[in-house]
Amino acid sequence: MAGWHGGWARGLWRTAVALAAPPLTAAVAYGVAWKSAYGSLDNWGFFLGGLLLPLVLLGWHAALAARRGASLIALSALPAGLGAILALVSVGHSALEDRGVEISCIVLRVTEHTETDSSMDAEGHWTSTTRTSYDHRLDCPAGGPEHLDTPSRLAKEGESLAVVHDPQDKVSPRAAGDVHGWGLRTAAAVAVGAAMLLGLAGGVREAYEKRRRRPRRPTGR
Repeated sequence: MAGWHGGWARGLWRTAVALAAPPLTAAVAYGVAWKSAYGSLDNWGFFLGGLLLPLVLLGWHAALAARRGASLIALSALPAGLGAILALVSVGHSALEDRGVEISCIVLRVTEHTETDSSMDAEGHWTSTTRTSYDHRLDCPAGGPEHLDTPSRLAKEGESLAVVHDPQDKVSPRAAGDVHGWGLRTAAAVAVGAAMLLGLAGGVREAYEKRRRRPRRPTGR
């Protein structure tokens, strides 16, 4: 009986951790990003606390779950990581919505940059991924950005481009139509919710499988 209670308590604890990990890591990422956008946190603090720490914690959480065979709990780290990243990014968009200033800039030059990353899978096959970005050199009113990097070309040389920039220069500028604070927060909440559902299902499944594998005690006559 003591072993059963110990196993039951352990199962409840693991399920609680699986439910709590996604929102907690997203909250850490959001809080660090908020401190960077509205406080005095530097870029290193933003990277280490807002991006690296949540992903490391989720990786450790997934590794522990995978080691004991809880595949659904381990899988929940993927949407949880996505939710943390979306929460992190949403703060910059929200800051631009709150205090951003929209200005009109003239595009001086557009430079295309192409990067190719190669990786080898477990079977020894190489795959390549090509990423293209566009550096828009701008002529903006005083206080505006000098350039804007985007995944697509927004305007041609000599054309006008509407840009939203942060007067406090704590958040990167964005094109006027590319500020989506509410949408990113909603996407983060959906990703975190999906991770919590996976964690709950994984906890229930793990408890059921452990109870099914437990040998039955012989009954006396």
